[in-house]
Amino acid sequence: MRHGDADPPFPAVAVAGPVTRVRLANGEQVWLVTRYDDVRTMLGDPVFSAAGDPMHRATPGADAPFIGRLPHTDPPDHSRYRRPLGRAFTPRRVAAWQPAIARAVDDRLDAMADLGPPVDLIESLAVPVPLSVIGTMMDLPRHDWPALRKAATDLLSDSPDREHAAATNDWLLGYLRTLVTERRIKRGSDLLSELIEHSDLGDTEIADLGATLVLGGFDSLAASIGTAVALLLCHPDRPRTLAAADERLDPLVEETLRFTTIVQRGVDRTAVADCRLGDADIRAGDRVVADLPAANRDQERWAEADTYDPTRPALTNVAFGHGPHLCVGMHLARVELRVVLDRLLTRFPALELAVPADRLVLCRDRTFAGLRELPVAW
Repeated sequence: MRHGDADPPFPAVAVAGPVTRVRLANGEQVWLVTRYDDVRTMLGDPVFSAAGDPMHRATPGADAPFIGRLPHTDPPDHSRYRRPLGRAFTPRRVAAWQPAIARAVDDRLDAMADLGPPVDLIESLAVPVPLSVIGTMMDLPRHDWPALRKAATDLLSDSPDREHAAATNDWLLGYLRTLVTERRIKRGSDLLSELIEHSDLGDTEIADLGATLVLGGFDSLAASIGTAVALLLCHPDRPRTLAAADERLDPLVEETLRFTTIVQRGVDRTAVADCRLGDADIRAGDRVVADLPAANRDQERWAEADTYDPTRPALTNVAFGHGPHLCVGMHLARVELRVVLDRLLTRFPALELAVPADRLVLCRDRTFAGLRELPVAW
């Protein structure tokens, strides 16, 4: 068997269907939303509130410090947190970062070439590039990057040790609060300094946004890069020249985002009033969960939705969510994926899997579904 003759182990997704009442493993009953149109309606309608338990609360209590104000608040509070970030992540601003992203990628490709095959692409490229990008954007000291990576790894586990998670939460917020305090005294050209300059947010609020960027902007991109490369290498019939033409690169990136929607946890909302979603009558207080991977495989929107086709004309998907909480870093994510795929396949046109595809293992115990390792050769 050739190494590319099997699909990597991406998670099975629910079949898109009507809004359904389901029971979670903990016994709680929720509404599960799987159809593309229903998911967009839910995420865009203010009747479904994002306010609730944050991702990582250090200790019980409403006033406890936590990471997650941006994804776990509704307007107007959410708008106050998002507005200064939106200014920093416009397409124009992100495009200005492309040369720096390219340098980060080239540095890692040089290291791969020096090391020689086989190498683990996750450790050699997928992890270091987004860590370098977010670290540079925020001007985080390079010697702290390994600790930041470990914090993200620990906090984004599906079943973290609560005491360890609380300690890690406090460390990450404290670390960033210290940097924010320093930048208030001596501003730089980094993202933290920009948030100080162009917002009325306090130090703890800016530290929270910084921690959210470290968690989402690094870990999610690392997962996306690995899965994107694995998909291409597991389908040797797909032309490797895709990355050589800009007009083919955009559909490739969008199809990768659609097919390998890496957000494994459902996106939660709580109904604040009685309403109707699809064919379901939702009551105030009901918890509603959007299944983004299922929505991105909706057969009514995409023909042969369970087939990976990087030449498929790009249609809007919900890999980055929808509505007021649409991922603020989506433009950066797309640019990073484009640059990585383009430069990787140009530098190593003979790139191939160094193990059979069925030996690739997906991290199913994490918020973002990335591969544990991706051995490659050339």
